[in-house]
Amino acid sequence: MDGARAVPSPAHIVLRESTRAAHEAAEDSPAMRRLLAGELGETGYLGLLGAHWDLFRDWEEQRGRWLMGHVADAGWRYLSRASRLAMDIHGACSVNEPLKRRKVLDSGLPAAAGSPAAAGSHKAALLHEAWGELYVIEGSALGGRVIVKRLRERFPTLSHHFYAIGENADEPWPRFQSVLDRELTDRAALQSAVAGALRMFARFHQTLQDDAPHV
Repeated sequence: MDGARAVPSPAHIVLRESTRAAHEAAEDSPAMRRLLAGELGETGYLGLLGAHWDLFRDWEEQRGRWLMGHVADAGWRYLSRASRLAMDIHGACSVNEPLKRRKVLDSGLPAAAGSPAAAGSHKAALLHEAWGELYVIEGSALGGRVIVKRLRERFPTLSHHFYAIGENADEPWPRFQSVLDRELTDRAALQSAVAGALRMFARFHQTLQDDAPHV
């Protein structure tokens, strides 16, 4: 079989292997090391959550139509990180909304599921990049299940909705992997998804750099 046309490995495996170094770099970021070592005080921790809120607020506004349209139609229920971060920072009474239905921007992505080819090659590439971004976000919930146990011990009076999002999830990680495998079925799609994932890891890494609060 022509190597250029060979069926690639499942998407979730390609994404994992292609982003391993970026994943490790994000986990080894200064703010994350301080968080896991118990070196951040409450003010520093809330400042770190605020930096995450900035990231997810912007991302969910950019990708909101796609998340509520294409992603939902593909069989995945995205839970808003920005709303949970706001609750952790400011307090609120409910975390039931999958995605806060605030104003969302037209990112150029097709809102509903359909043939990527029908959307044009540019929109298809954007759609596949967005799946790579979402891979990073959903994967981070796995690590959050470990982190949240330490946070509850260190900050028992605070809520921890953001880091607890992976606990008792209605939508398990293996099912998300199967959605990725259905959505990303050729080399071009996988290349775009990897580019999107690497970009999202870079955004996480920047959020967790030395300018994060030390208090």
